[in-house]
Amino acid sequence: MEEYVITITDSDNETSNIKSFAETIEELVDNIVCMEYVKSIVSVKRVKDNQTWKTIDSESLDILRNYRSVIKDEVGLRNHLRGREELDEKS
Repeated sequence: MEEYVITITDSDNETSNIKSFAETIEELVDNIVCMEYVKSIVSVKRVKDNQTWKTIDSESLDILRNYRSVIKDEVGLRNHLRGREELDEKS
């Protein structure tokens, strides 16, 4: 599991840093998508090697949240985000 420091803008337009843990960057983004108070992602940094990723604006987060809302197979999604197996086509 990797440690990340994420700079976010919240629903009150305040910027803050949060710490999170995830197996992959995709899993990390999914975790943030589930945090409704996060308005946008300013930056993401993986602690072990200081690798950074691009920002995700509020419109992009809204799109991801809409996609996320129709996923029924939580276990399959989690496994897919961790690179362990493909999503079930029925989901």
